[in-house]
Amino acid sequence: MLFVIFVLVLIIGALSSLAVTTVRSSFPEQDGTESVPGLNSPVQVVRNASGVADIYADNAEDLFAAQGYVHAQDRFWEMDFRRHVTAGRLSELFGPSQLKTDEVIRTLGWRRVAEQELPMLSSATRRYLDAYADGVNAYLRSQSRSALSLEYNVLGLTGLDYRPEPWTAVDSIAWLKAMAWDLSSNKDDEIERALLSSRFSKSQIAELFPGYDLDHYRPIVGAGKVAGGSFDPGAKAASGRPPVAGPGQQAALTRAAGALDAIPDLIGQGGAGGGIGSNSWVVSGDRTTTGKAMLSNDPHLALSIPSIFEQIGLHCRTVSASCPFDVSGYSFSGMPGVIIGHNREISWGLTTSYVDVEDLYTEQIRDGKARVGNDWQPLTTRVEEIAVKGEAQPRRITVRESRHGPLLSDVDDQFRKVGRVSGTTYAVALSWTALRPSNTMDAIFALDRATDFAEFRSAARQLHAPSQNLIYADRSGNIGYQLPGDIPIRGRGDGSVPVPGWDRRYDWKSMIDFAALPYSYNPPSGYIVAANQPIVSEDYPYPLSAGESYGWRSQQLAKRITAAGKIDPDTAADLFTDDHVPYADALLPALTDVTISDRWISQGQDVLRAWDRRDSKDSAGAAYFNVVIKNLLKATFDDQLPAELRPSSGDRWYAVLAELLKHPKSVWWDDVRTKDVVETRDDILVTAQTEARKDITALMARDPDRWQWGKLHRITVKHQAFGEIGGIGRLFNRGDIPAAGGPAVVNAMAFDDRSSFAVTNGPTMRMLINWADLDNSRWINQSGNSGHAYHRNYADQLPLWADGRLLPFRFSRAAVHRNATATLTLRPVT
Repeated sequence: MLFVIFVLVLIIGALSSLAVTTVRSSFPEQDGTESVPGLNSPVQVVRNASGVADIYADNAEDLFAAQGYVHAQDRFWEMDFRRHVTAGRLSELFGPSQLKTDEVIRTLGWRRVAEQELPMLSSATRRYLDAYADGVNAYLRSQSRSALSLEYNVLGLTGLDYRPEPWTAVDSIAWLKAMAWDLSSNKDDEIERALLSSRFSKSQIAELFPGYDLDHYRPIVGAGKVAGGSFDPGAKAASGRPPVAGPGQQAALTRAAGALDAIPDLIGQGGAGGGIGSNSWVVSGDRTTTGKAMLSNDPHLALSIPSIFEQIGLHCRTVSASCPFDVSGYSFSGMPGVIIGHNREISWGLTTSYVDVEDLYTEQIRDGKARVGNDWQPLTTRVEEIAVKGEAQPRRITVRESRHGPLLSDVDDQFRKVGRVSGTTYAVALSWTALRPSNTMDAIFALDRATDFAEFRSAARQLHAPSQNLIYADRSGNIGYQLPGDIPIRGRGDGSVPVPGWDRRYDWKSMIDFAALPYSYNPPSGYIVAANQPIVSEDYPYPLSAGESYGWRSQQLAKRITAAGKIDPDTAADLFTDDHVPYADALLPALTDVTISDRWISQGQDVLRAWDRRDSKDSAGAAYFNVVIKNLLKATFDDQLPAELRPSSGDRWYAVLAELLKHPKSVWWDDVRTKDVVETRDDILVTAQTEARKDITALMARDPDRWQWGKLHRITVKHQAFGEIGGIGRLFNRGDIPAAGGPAVVNAMAFDDRSSFAVTNGPTMRMLINWADLDNSRWINQSGNSGHAYHRNYADQLPLWADGRLLPFRFSRAAVHRNATATLTLRPVT
């Protein structure tokens, strides 16, 4: 439960007295005229039935001021909540329950880095950020607190006397740190490997982190190599791919892992195996029925309401050097610009690259110093004050940093006590590229105004963190891919496990030069798929990725694209909901071939044999298969892995099982809890199916004809702040809708089956750009554009999204105005 501080009975009773007029008081005016201080010329905000705002202005500053105004109209609570998270200030709103979260984020220093980045940005970006903030603040000044959002009324019932402070440019920049945090997950794998090292051999641990079959699963960039310091996408690439922690270090790593768990999942939960991922692909005109390129993107992130993205259009009435924007797509509330979308000439999408940009260093600490070789170097320290709701005095923490970064293991009272009494002890420091100040915000505006592949790559050069796979298609039919971001070159080690901080040989030497980063432009295949699989082949000179997808989704997409011959827009749209389960080919034979004498249990095998290997909503086979795999993972690993490292169904663990099934007498099959008995693969397969038959009978029915995947696999989108709080959550949450798809499926609807099969992560949006006719492009948002509960656009797209349907994505001014349902004119104050 996220916020347990509320007295539920009191609040629910008080909420019952809120009149409909109170709820509706926060709904923004979308028609008519509003006066906005700071504007130079009138701005027009045209909305369609989905609440999507297309903004038309005469200059760039007015354009972004209007975007700030619109974002504040639609989602100011979300913006305010996000900035409290990124600044480590949740305790101000919710009290002591959020103190641990604030301590961890203050230790990481997200906002401090954002403050350092502001002066590094171009003068144009500074103007745009300031204009955006002016627009937000103009809206704030025009509204009372209770009229901003229902959430503030809920907080008021808890006794909080709170008025949001003005928005700033740093508030926008800080959100980049949250994005980078949730989209980089190697630190979790590093800790897991280290904690396993005291229990298992290196070969056993390697079995839990299988390698990637690059001969079978195509990487994103199938050709190319570094020559003379630059990546040559036309060069032929080869196929294939390239210390145990002691007790004191183990304790420090355990503390660090606990600290990391305190950070809320702002974008998604876990790495590729936990559901964070994305699909994207581009095809050239040679592969389409229209003769023009197409681009598809659907990032797989956390389910939430409001959805992570807000759809928007930003249009200079006359595009010129001083006002170069005519762009539409998906934005983040709290940040100016468009993150994913298209302009007049190019389109682009993003998927998580899983490049390894984080390293954990175990540090030897003594008397406020960290060991460096044979010397001891003083730690850098600072005191952070954290205001806490209901407390007169702020809490204080001391943040310590080694030369590698902040000491994560400090964020634990018990560990600090151990450190004081034991003299020399261990701590864990995080080196992370996103803590290095950069001009990443410049990249957003550069992408929005790019007109060709060269300008696209120039924009990508400025995207330092988070590193993402960038795909590209343009009006002229060109397609491409670029990997951007700061990626470390290590002196020693590959970043897969924590390393000794006192040994300089493990320090980062530099970052990979942008010129050497992989890219592709108009490959001979005529298509590119970037779905979180490995980026390049093994002979690339630097380690890149860690924890990426094993290729189930990318291979299925490539298969569908090539099988289509020339792909049409309807077929392209259909790919979003492909629910074929490619890993079933590796797992099903062993499950169906094992002998089960009990007819009641073997009925389940009959269901699996008849299954079409699709995760469709009405499928009995999909329901039983997923319940069986849950029990197979449990029966195989729960006896040997500690509770915090036990698996959930997902990409990596499917790969583990696929390989393990080839070895019937592996030690992993033995249940160490049964003395004098050594179980084999077939014993565990029978056990798993026996337990699965019991589970599915209890969950649904005894009769297999009544089993349906959609009865178990359901969608509820939850409010990030209040979603888990009983009656309050019911005010804001929406859904309980049956869902197709599953983990490592193109229609990627992930779940954590350690608790249930409810969808936790999925496509936060879907977008298909059709360069034959931009106005016939298509898109959908996960829930809706509005952040106001009970507004007509709060969850209007949710049932369409859940059913795999798309809406028209209009771009031209004529098409936008033809489909307008409301027009608001923002006028300067005279």
